[in-house]
Amino acid sequence: MNGNTQTNKLKSVLCDLSRIGEWWLLSLGLIFFAFIPHIHRINNRITMGDLTDLFTSAPLYLALVVVFAAQIFGFASNDYFDRHIDALDEKKRLRNPLCSGRATGKDVWALLIATSIISLIVSLVFSFFAFLFTAFALFVFYFYTAEPLRFKGKVGLDVLSHGIFINTFPYFFCLVVLWDFSSGAVFLLAVLMMRSAIAQLLQEIRDYEVDKKVERNTVVALGQKRTVWIVFGIYLAIFFSTLILLVTYQLFNVGISSFYLVIPFLCATYIPAFYKLLNAVDHGELIEGLWVGQGRTNRWMGIRYAGSFSLYFCIVLFLF
Repeated sequence: MNGNTQTNKLKSVLCDLSRIGEWWLLSLGLIFFAFIPHIHRINNRITMGDLTDLFTSAPLYLALVVVFAAQIFGFASNDYFDRHIDALDEKKRLRNPLCSGRATGKDVWALLIATSIISLIVSLVFSFFAFLFTAFALFVFYFYTAEPLRFKGKVGLDVLSHGIFINTFPYFFCLVVLWDFSSGAVFLLAVLMMRSAIAQLLQEIRDYEVDKKVERNTVVALGQKRTVWIVFGIYLAIFFSTLILLVTYQLFNVGISSFYLVIPFLCATYIPAFYKLLNAVDHGELIEGLWVGQGRTNRWMGIRYAGSFSLYFCIVLFLF
């Protein structure tokens, strides 16, 4: 095997199977979003010195290792156990390296074993509870698509399991490590869980035509149009509950502080997307372009998150 072949093989196993290009920025932002408000809550301030200390601290980078290893485990197992279903979809067939032959079952199992061991061992550095939490998350990641449990193929359980752990794990794990369950942190966790549930429903709306041939999930049971309105309802619940809690905190000191203004900032960036979604004829193609494109980084999504988090950091540095 020559050098180029080895490089392509490594890319297929580490990058394509993990789909890291689609989630690394969001996961990184969520980790920072756990550590930075925690520092602010403890010290009642955020300075450049605090940020310097954070970015040179071992816990931050150990958390990165656990989160990235666990998420690679989750996405790789998803591709492995969904390979037969992905083969029915032209775009997914090209994205999934197992369908195209760019990776083998042995490659997947080697990656799953390595990432599970890494995430479990490193999580144990924090605490035994962090280890147990990581072990349970890996269990959910694995059986999200693996038989005999396959949460993804069960009405309600698909959205519940995705909402609690998939996409939410980076922030949730950091809260466990920091043992930070303050009102703002818990509210943001709830928002992220609802956002993760939205992501699952959108993916099922996108994949409706293929999914209905092989299994019965929530969108297959409810239908695309009805689910679109449910997604919109969850979005409105996030947006308005955040605004209400921000206002009540300013008036009555009950709710969440303006330190969490980034939530409505993020919600506002979705207004054009929801306008298109509610008026769409072909929901699958629209979602493919706006949210979760198959096998590629969605640049517009990256811009939305990067812009909102950048605004957040400016608020942290100059207003608090």
